[in-house]
Amino acid sequence: MSEPIKFIHASDFHLDRPICGLPDIPKHLLETLASAPYESAQRVFDFALTERVDFVLLSGDLFDHEQGTARAPAFLLNNFQRLAAQGIHVYWCAGETDHPDRWPSSIRLPDTVVTFSTGIVEEVEHLRHDKPVATIMGAGFDPKRRSGEHFGADHREATVNIALTYGDFEPANLSADRIHYWAMGGKHKPTRLDRADSHVAWPGTTQGRMPKQSGPRGFNYVRVDANKKFKIQSVQCDRVRWLPQKIAIDENVNKQELKEVLSERALKVIADTTDQIVLSRWFLATDGEFNPRIRKDDWAGELLEWLRDEFGRGNKGLWSTRVEIETPKALPIQWYEEDTILGEYLRAVGRYQSDESLKVNLHDYMPHSVKGDTMSSVGHLTRERREPTLRRAAMIGVDYLAGHKHIDEANSEPQN
Repeated sequence: MSEPIKFIHASDFHLDRPICGLPDIPKHLLETLASAPYESAQRVFDFALTERVDFVLLSGDLFDHEQGTARAPAFLLNNFQRLAAQGIHVYWCAGETDHPDRWPSSIRLPDTVVTFSTGIVEEVEHLRHDKPVATIMGAGFDPKRRSGEHFGADHREATVNIALTYGDFEPANLSADRIHYWAMGGKHKPTRLDRADSHVAWPGTTQGRMPKQSGPRGFNYVRVDANKKFKIQSVQCDRVRWLPQKIAIDENVNKQELKEVLSERALKVIADTTDQIVLSRWFLATDGEFNPRIRKDDWAGELLEWLRDEFGRGNKGLWSTRVEIETPKALPIQWYEEDTILGEYLRAVGRYQSDESLKVNLHDYMPHSVKGDTMSSVGHLTRERREPTLRRAAMIGVDYLAGHKHIDEANSEPQN
């Protein structure tokens, strides 16, 4: 093998699954949000043609046979035909939703498209100038399959050996003789494990669809030299990107100063993501003496509308979904010393904050019907969740027990 092998590994297109998690959808972005999964997948195929790769590996969940529409098969067929016209092969294994053997029998796939179903591991040679350069061992999603033991290629020494499958396997269970690249599907977050003699890769979904799927999304572009050395490049192709923004601010910041800080960050986000519409939830983490002014309800709402007007009204740029002012690290010490219900409440919370050995047992406050089922797990506080939860509990007490104090102190401050 003198020329390097070049291939693309992509998965989890979910072409018919819409973007969700938006409290309100702006009308000017409706079309972009609806077409984003298709535009992201289109970039995969366009890249394959531009780079003239040898083949494309698709590891499942491209669309949903049962819930999807005719648009998805038509989209895939069109791109498979474009690749076939340039001699680029496609190797496609089944995920949970897109079994290739359910492809409409009336729509013939190009001969360059090889599909793998779920039953057994099938083996296919990829030829270049009539000589095998890669061996693809493929099998679709099987919930009973928990390891890669059936993908061994001990008799294949001359070719690059690839296992193509779908599932949330433990990487430690994906080891077999002479498998150089594990082309996995089924995880929406990009994940990769590089070993001395093999690589395990989930490229992730090509388009994030909800706030928890934040950050860049794309596919893997892989080149293999004559010595079977791999160069794996993650290529971004998402059309819409979730990017939460966390900004540290001083409790005594005024609105104009805060707008300047937000503007600087927004312009940087836009400059860094010229190919995407960015959806951002803004978290403002405060530091310093408690200031009730910034917790007035109209602050967050006013800042949200300002961000949308300044940076989100076009079909490019940044759309802000929410502004949240996080709970303060400290409340006024005199509030803890008051001989009031508020003071008693804050002292009770403070004991848990100052002594980590005290367990926060939320199960005591749950209905009996909940304590025994799986929902009871929400009552367990991890070490990471303990402090922010207690801070939030303190602020709830302030909101309910000191509303008059909150308003009076806010009104006594000069407005900015």
